Amino acid sequence: MPLTQTVFAITVISFSGSWSSNLTAQAASGTPALQPYLSCQFSDGLQIVETDPLAPGITSRAVDTDTGPRQIDLEAGVRVMFAYPGTDFYANVKAELLPAANYPRLKRSLLDNFDHLTHGNIVNAAQRTPLNGFEVRGLDRERLEGGVLGIYLLFDDSAHVVTTIYMLNQEPQDRQFQTMEEYRALRDHFLAAYTACIRKNQQGGK
Repeated sequence: MPLTQTVFAITVISFSGSWSSNLTAQAASGTPALQPYLSCQFSDGLQIVETDPLAPGITSRAVDTDTGPRQIDLEAGVRVMFAYPGTDFYANVKAELLPAANYPRLKRSLLDNFDHLTHGNIVNAAQRTPLNGFEVRGLDRERLEGGVLGIYLLFDDSAHVVTTIYMLNQEPQDRQFQTMEEYRALRDHFLAAYTACIRKNQQGGK
């Protein structure tokens, strides 16, 4: 299996097992920092279709770096699934609240993990950062293949929240895009609209 496929497959597998299926209100309960990530509307019809909190008892997760694995401490987390009407899942998003005291070190580990994932993949050097106040890192596949087409990190340093976005692939009849150019256009619109929505929610909808 080529490195590109291996990296993306491992990332999704490691992400999928630590989340439980509860109601949105339960996911956000007691975690005001994550509530802004759970309610957004999009002009192109994209919708939030599922939300799941971090499973009880999960307080950390492991990430790989070029110098070995590291642990990321977690205070809370929520997974948000997006889809266009009549299509399969478009994006798989996890927002995680990190301990304030350890945030600089944990952010460094996540950036090192991102650098590790770039081997064999294409870094999106054109992505504007900061974007609506978020520091952004991203990489993508070169072609429409595999289950994940892109991985994007959003860092909100003031809130100590890191968001990992998996841009998903689907069968041609079940997706909103048919070419890489269409994928990139939708991706850019989603990143801009979602970060703007989060900021608006953080400000009380003003």
